[in-house]
Amino acid sequence: MTSGERRFARRLESHLEDDYICWYDVPVGASHQHPDFLVLHPRRGLLVIEVKDWKLGNLRAIDKVSATLYVEGKEIRTANPFEQARQYAHRVTQLLQSDRALIGEPGSSYQGKLICPWGYGVVLANISRNAFTLTDLGQVIPPERVICQDEMVESVDAEAFQQRLWGMFGVTFRCRVMALQQEQLARSMGEGHRVIHGVAARALPSPIDVGTVIT
Repeated sequence: MTSGERRFARRLESHLEDDYICWYDVPVGASHQHPDFLVLHPRRGLLVIEVKDWKLGNLRAIDKVSATLYVEGKEIRTANPFEQARQYAHRVTQLLQSDRALIGEPGSSYQGKLICPWGYGVVLANISRNAFTLTDLGQVIPPERVICQDEMVESVDAEAFQQRLWGMFGVTFRCRVMALQQEQLARSMGEGHRVIHGVAARALPSPIDVGTVIT
């Protein structure tokens, strides 16, 4: 992890409840693309987040597709992290939509589409909100889709931190993603109707699960 990724991971551990699941640097799909973080909440949905340790002094230029950085005496061209997160998010949703249990039924308003809300955004670990506002960065990275340096410090209010995360969703709607045990049970039942008695169990995963592969 970079220092910015470590700080963000600590905020996820300390400022989110136990019903969140977070993955770091998880390979996605056959091409093994690596989003920095995936954050899943059973009622809110899935976020794809890219973290950058950029400093304003090293940022030479940026547009909606690419950025130019000055590193160790030379200019380096790289992707705009918001565009990078967008592409990763679309790849993740395409994979999830290949599971019929996760798409809307025929005739529903979400027919053929993922029934889980999803979004994407950027963490700028070394740029404050004030510095972000005083530059033109907001023209190529939507301000509501960014968490800045001073918004991920240890003393930040947990509710404010979570609000920044959920501001990264373009569209939200009510959903509930089953716990893994519930999904496994549902898949094992086969066809036909079943009546289940009892309360719903909830898995309590560790806040950061590293090494899981989504295929």
